[in-house]
Amino acid sequence: MRNISIVTPSFDKYLGYIRKAVISAAFIYGLSTLCAADAPPKAHSHLPSSSIAVSDDALATFFNPSGLGMGRSLNLYYLRTYQSDWAGDDAFFLALPGAGFGMEFVTADADTDFTRYTFSGGRHLSNSLYWGTSYSWINSDDKDYDAFRSISLGLMYRRRYFSIGAMARDLNRPKLLGEKIRRTYDLGLALRPGTWRTTLSIDMQKTQGVEDLKFRYALEVRPIRELMLRGTLNNDLSFDVRFGINIGNWGFGTDNAFDKNQEAQTGVGYFHFSNVPKTKPIPRRRMFLDLPMRSLKEVLPIAKWDENVAGVLIRINGSSYGMAQLQEMSDAILNFRESGRVVLCYLSSCSTGDYIVAATCDGILIHPSAEVRLIGLRTERAFYKGALDMLGIRADLEHIGKYKSAPEAFTRQEMSEAHREIQNIILDDLYEQLVDAIAEGRGWTHENVKKRIDEGPYTARQALATELVDRSVYEDELPEVVTELTNDRTDLVTLSDYAESGLDMQDWQVPQPKVAIIEAKGLMLTGDSFVDPFLGTQVMGADTITRIVREVKDDNDIKAVVLRIDSGGGLVTAADTIWRELVRLTEVKPLVVSMGDVAASGGYYIAAPADTIVAEPGTITGSIGVISGKYSFKGLYEKFGVHKEIIKRGEHADFYSDYGDYPPSEQAIVQEQVQEIYDDFIKKVALGRTELTVEDVNRLGQGRIWSGRQAQENGLVDQLGGLSLALAIARERAGLGEKSFEIVQFPKRTWLSQIFGTFQLPFTTRFKNSDTENAVEENGSLLQFIAKYRGLNTTMRLLNIIRKQRFFLLMPYHISLGN
Repeated sequence: MRNISIVTPSFDKYLGYIRKAVISAAFIYGLSTLCAADAPPKAHSHLPSSSIAVSDDALATFFNPSGLGMGRSLNLYYLRTYQSDWAGDDAFFLALPGAGFGMEFVTADADTDFTRYTFSGGRHLSNSLYWGTSYSWINSDDKDYDAFRSISLGLMYRRRYFSIGAMARDLNRPKLLGEKIRRTYDLGLALRPGTWRTTLSIDMQKTQGVEDLKFRYALEVRPIRELMLRGTLNNDLSFDVRFGINIGNWGFGTDNAFDKNQEAQTGVGYFHFSNVPKTKPIPRRRMFLDLPMRSLKEVLPIAKWDENVAGVLIRINGSSYGMAQLQEMSDAILNFRESGRVVLCYLSSCSTGDYIVAATCDGILIHPSAEVRLIGLRTERAFYKGALDMLGIRADLEHIGKYKSAPEAFTRQEMSEAHREIQNIILDDLYEQLVDAIAEGRGWTHENVKKRIDEGPYTARQALATELVDRSVYEDELPEVVTELTNDRTDLVTLSDYAESGLDMQDWQVPQPKVAIIEAKGLMLTGDSFVDPFLGTQVMGADTITRIVREVKDDNDIKAVVLRIDSGGGLVTAADTIWRELVRLTEVKPLVVSMGDVAASGGYYIAAPADTIVAEPGTITGSIGVISGKYSFKGLYEKFGVHKEIIKRGEHADFYSDYGDYPPSEQAIVQEQVQEIYDDFIKKVALGRTELTVEDVNRLGQGRIWSGRQAQENGLVDQLGGLSLALAIARERAGLGEKSFEIVQFPKRTWLSQIFGTFQLPFTTRFKNSDTENAVEENGSLLQFIAKYRGLNTTMRLLNIIRKQRFFLLMPYHISLGN
């Protein structure tokens, strides 16, 4: 074996190496300083190349701030210069939809460092045109850099396959190192030959006072979503190459610039993050969505076309939705099941109404300690005349219509025959709809369904024994059960996680035609809409709704309107104010009404102008009638020893006194006024329902309520279905054909509600507590409504509005689905 010896250099030799290194470094430093002196002053860090016509992420803060107007998500860049005359620059850029911010930590020369800050914003103007502006300043220990303040302006016009950008930089000619910087103007054109995977661009730059133009030609290719390659060639034959990789929400890459001799000049590396992922995560597994009931109508139409969704698990924990909304949810489930995916539901509490939704699913799972309250339908009505008599309060109320029974709560101690008749008719129809839905969903006969209803409610064990449910499982067992039933390894994914899993759109997005949804929910009063923050009591303010109607009428981008009504009515003045504005809307745009659980009395009044009225079979509608009158507290005052004396001038000067009587002359006045309002009501319905005469409407009116199915048979409703059908009709009437369109919703949510509510799902803005949505319908009468919320700030506001009014369009009762 050979001997191997290791020789250690002497210390003197090390000193020689060090001297040579120092001399070499000094030479390079001096040479680079000389070159830097001849080059233009450095005003920002090195950035990856990009076209003025393409940039629309966080780097648009520098390249073209108008691109920020197209932003759909939060995204950021961190960049590091690893090769240049002065390597080590860092930069950070952040973008939100419409706004951007940048910080650049720059080494200018051996003695000077500075930080450049930039604020920018971009906005959509119209017809695919965007504009943006940016403001930059420098912070440095060198006063010649500190004086830098720059203003720039950008424009961009973009369609799906081409984009034009323009940028005017340093418009105010800021000073740097004591001299003014010349303005520069950039113009860029980018083309995509039918696909987002390839982008060709050409940019031209003109510097003030310089005759020559600079040109940049670029080709960007994305062979797969995860990989991006970009090459840029300048007219002086210098060029750069950019390489990027994206995985999920994250990305990284490099950009290297070379001179015409192919020698490396600068190198920049970067990390990128977007809260909307660019690519699918690794490893990839199919999702099983874990959804609450309230989000079914919004999420399932989207998930139906998502191949990564293997199925849906619906959480049912005891709701108070009305029949119509439950039918809309069932329709959404059936539509989703057409794709061949599995739909399961998990019951922790289940009412009769909830079971309509559960029966539509492929399988029903239940918590071992839960209950199935499948007991049928009921209606309850409270009568207060006895209590008012005891208090000495007299209600003198008038109404038009045989079935307009709202005043009965104060003038009778039990149902009238007309009231009882219509209640039984409605209950019969809704009960048959309930039985039909369960029988079809579970494959039972009608007799079997009715037998199970009559024997309810059920514990989980009893429900399993009677085949109302398919399996009893604890919540921690759900992932295993889902995997077992689907024969596929899947992950249970919550609504918020699913919302964050959608991939960023690679196509250039352009403004689409819009269809507006106006939500008209709650007790209809004058003034602005409001909701009690503690109990969620919802009031539909006529001023709020009319402002919205005027706004959508004047917005040229909105091509049609869907009015979503969920209201049992309210004040005549409020209903008539909204009606008038809707009539004006129909003169310029299609109006489609979608009825929720209830659209009756004043709720039907505002539906009348629509081109098409859509309701679910279980929607409560109609109740065309009017009530009015007055209360006398004379007896109550006298019980407390209070006596009033009234001296008047004018026969009816005490008409509005709470101590007055109700003589025949006043009664005649009220009856005449009520009749006038009723006649106006049926004329306006006939005006909108062109196939019905005034006589037809009068026959169908008289205060009578109808189910949606009955209303369609009588011409008060055009088609049966939910909001999705109404949107399809609006799309057709607007002449959009198969074009995609954007849905915009009104009233727009406040910034506070967005902070607490928008995190759930960016698809839509309409997730509200079901108790809130049904707050008005659950009240048996106006007095019930006030009594239920007495002592709260909302009550005083309601009383202040209501006490000034005498004419109401109210549907006074609620039908409960087993709660």
